[in-house]
Amino acid sequence: MVLNYNVLIVEDNHDVADTTAGVLEAFGFHVRVAYDGTSGLRAALADPPDAVLCDIRMPGLNGFEVARRIRDGLTPKPLLIAVTASMEQEIVEPAGRAGFDHYFLKPADPLEIGGLLADHAGGRAH
Repeated sequence: MVLNYNVLIVEDNHDVADTTAGVLEAFGFHVRVAYDGTSGLRAALADPPDAVLCDIRMPGLNGFEVARRIRDGLTPKPLLIAVTASMEQEIVEPAGRAGFDHYFLKPADPLEIGGLLADHAGGRAH
């Protein structure tokens, strides 16, 4: 079953991005992948997703800036999920200020992320 719910993954590690995309597609989500912050932001603004999974530490445009610009540029606001390798305070606190709704530590369980997205998709439909 394909859900009418669009997910954008912004992740510079191709293996992580592609594996997560495969699991989420198996859940029935429509998934797009961007392998850097600039192309992720461009994709989000061109075709607004329902949710964005975004790495924080990426070269160039990092996840904090991607989140801020998505929050400033899109209405309605998509669900923003940070997925990164660190729970250090210099990451967690700015992630909240940038507008992330949820935070997952790598290696994030794609099934847990899929469950969160399914709950959000279900709540959005009512």
